[in-house]
Amino acid sequence: MSKFIFIRPVFDDVTQITFDEAQDAIDYLRERGVEIIDLAKQNAIREKVEEAIREHLDAGIAHYDHGNPECVWGNDDRPVIDLKNVELLSGRVCYNNNCSSAKRLGVDAWKLKATFWGFKDVVYFTTDALEQFKQFFNNGIKRKADGYTWAECLRMTKELATKLIDELVKTGKALAASCLRHNRDILVCYDANPPDTECFFRRLALKIFEPVVGWKISRKEGLGIISFLVGWGVALHAVANELFHKGGVEEILKVQGEYIGLSLMMVGFVLLAWNYFKWLKR
Repeated sequence: MSKFIFIRPVFDDVTQITFDEAQDAIDYLRERGVEIIDLAKQNAIREKVEEAIREHLDAGIAHYDHGNPECVWGNDDRPVIDLKNVELLSGRVCYNNNCSSAKRLGVDAWKLKATFWGFKDVVYFTTDALEQFKQFFNNGIKRKADGYTWAECLRMTKELATKLIDELVKTGKALAASCLRHNRDILVCYDANPPDTECFFRRLALKIFEPVVGWKISRKEGLGIISFLVGWGVALHAVANELFHKGGVEEILKVQGEYIGLSLMMVGFVLLAWNYFKWLKR
């Protein structure tokens, strides 16, 4: 963790708060010898972000601003990173203090072997507990600078959140405590743990093929593979059933033109999909 690109726009009251939170993290990292490339305010736009990422191939990326499941925003009402340029995150550490970016953008980044720290839903905070929220939001990147693993950083940050929640409740700040509890529960790190999903078919793919392969198979590709294999099985069953009625088991076990045709179909499918299967295992 020797270099970090910080992206911190300012264009509303919320981003002024996240800008200040980012400054706290920057100061801490600099004290520990981490080089900071600070893309602040008007410099936090897509072109300059892409340029900095390509120039600093060994840098992590920290984004403090608004986000949604498919992108994180810049200073000019445009995304700085989204599903169109997500390949820029390949193999990098990505630390996010924004809403919802872990829901899809983070998953796509993880598929590219990135470490993605962020939230899988909308983040809430209250202005009467800004110091506590700042501690929570910055704890992960600070603990990483101290030398902990991302798994340890995630555990320690959630433990800190629980401690802060108890303190807020004791001081009568119930709404702040509720918001922080929500944020704690939606915080993820796709390095310590792979992404999870509520989709039955995705869960099935993850169980059968494990996360690296299971997350790479798109719904369309998965449906295509399943449709072919089920259709091939139905055709094989129909052929075997017809041969059984024609001549019994002996007829089924004979070399038949239908078997040759089905075998050629399976060989053709495997040959066409071979490079795809190899890519899935990378």
